[in-house]
Amino acid sequence: MTSTPTAREIRVVIPGPPFSQPRPKARAFAGHAQVYEPKEAKNWKGSAQVHMQEALRRVGLATPAFTEGPLEAFVFAVFPCPKSDYRKRDPIARRPYIGLKDWDNIGKATCDAANGVLYLDDRLIARGTVECWVGAQGEVPYVELVVRAFDAAAPRIQPGQATLFQAAG
Repeated sequence: MTSTPTAREIRVVIPGPPFSQPRPKARAFAGHAQVYEPKEAKNWKGSAQVHMQEALRRVGLATPAFTEGPLEAFVFAVFPCPKSDYRKRDPIARRPYIGLKDWDNIGKATCDAANGVLYLDDRLIARGTVECWVGAQGEVPYVELVVRAFDAAAPRIQPGQATLFQAAG
C-alpha cells in the first residue's frame, strides 16, 4: 500500500505582474441583486491555480496539499519597474512598492486562488504576511506564495530566490 506524501512547505512562483483583488460587482437580475466577481479576477486566479497545480504535480502531492490547519502563508509580490525609472549608468534596485494596489488585496487574490488547490480553504491560515516590491531594473514581475504548517517557534517565512515553480515536501 502506497501512502500519499504530505506537505510541510510549498513554494509556488506565479509569473507576471501581481494582481489585486477588485471589489465585487453587482447587477440587478429579475428584480434581485446579484453579486459577481469581475472577469479579470477569475482569469488571474485560474492562471495562478494552473501554476499551483503544476508545483504540486512535480513533487507528487495531491490537491489540496493541506487539509487541516493552522497554516502560515507568505506572499511576496514583485511589480515591474516602470520604464520611466530606467537609468543607464546607475540601474535602479528593488524597492518597496507604494502604488495604487493595496497589499491586502494582493494577498487576498493570491490566497483565494489557492483555495481547494494548496489548502482546503484560506480560513486555515493563522498567520500571513504580504510584501510588495517594485522590481529592480529589468527584473521580471512575479508573485511567490509560500504555505507551510504553522509553528509558532519556527522563524518567519522569507522569500526564496526562486525563478521556477518549487515545492518541498
